[in-house]
Amino acid sequence: MSDVKTITKDFRLKDFKEFDRHAKEKIAYAIESSDDDLILSRMVDGYVYGTTRALDFGDYFGGVNKSAKWEHAVNRNSDYFDISEMEELNPEKKIPRYMSFRTAAMYKDHQSQSLANSIGLIFDSFIIKDKYEDMHITTLFGIDKQKDPTIARLLQNYPERVPVSMGCSIKYSMCTVCGHEVKSNNDTCDHLRYSRGGRRDGKKVAEYLKGVDFYELSVVNTPACPTAYVIDAISEIIPGRLLKVASELDEGMAIAQVMSSVHRMIKTAKTVDEKRKLSIDLDRLYHKLEQLR
Repeated sequence: MSDVKTITKDFRLKDFKEFDRHAKEKIAYAIESSDDDLILSRMVDGYVYGTTRALDFGDYFGGVNKSAKWEHAVNRNSDYFDISEMEELNPEKKIPRYMSFRTAAMYKDHQSQSLANSIGLIFDSFIIKDKYEDMHITTLFGIDKQKDPTIARLLQNYPERVPVSMGCSIKYSMCTVCGHEVKSNNDTCDHLRYSRGGRRDGKKVAEYLKGVDFYELSVVNTPACPTAYVIDAISEIIPGRLLKVASELDEGMAIAQVMSSVHRMIKTAKTVDEKRKLSIDLDRLYHKLEQLR
């Protein structure tokens, strides 16, 4: 279990289509509640903010769709997360298990043995179920610019190239082929012992993780979940600035990408008139995107 203390956060990722004063105050509260333990900046403006896909999950028992598709969600470590597990109520925290991300911190390369190694915070998590074969968890996070300036610069310039990997504790796991419950490293079945990541009896061999509690999200070089990359990032909180979430409609995503390009052009514009014109274009695109929601 993590030493990160629990922080009450009642806001949700989709509320962060823009950062208004209310959202900024909630982020400030989360930072002030954790900065002493995590040795992070107390300043809201001291962070680069972003959204990321954290992990994929499937529908092993067919509770969402009778086709019961899940194998696509098995990660490179042959670990599997299920929707029933993500939505299950954590009896200790009294929240769905995917929301345990909200008490987690950001690290680099899973160096979470010490709270002093933290480089940022996770402010929110959201479950995305719009597309059956692409169900996943997204998070809203902040990276301390002073704690890790290299990652901060990478997020500012090339956010979609930044991969992440989650860290979690589990109660036990289950073989996806035979259902054997693995409650210790020595208590495993032949499927997992000899065919992990392969196929047996027409099924993919993986560990179905049970009793999940997320305690960290790390910036890494290669993610276990191949889709776990940052979606978008901003270097400062400005009302009206959009943070993309992965549930956007195709048209909305296209508009958001154009908005991102226009914003970069504003940053490099040489004249006031040019900046003003681009700002008007950005507001127009933002209004159009709002109409899609």
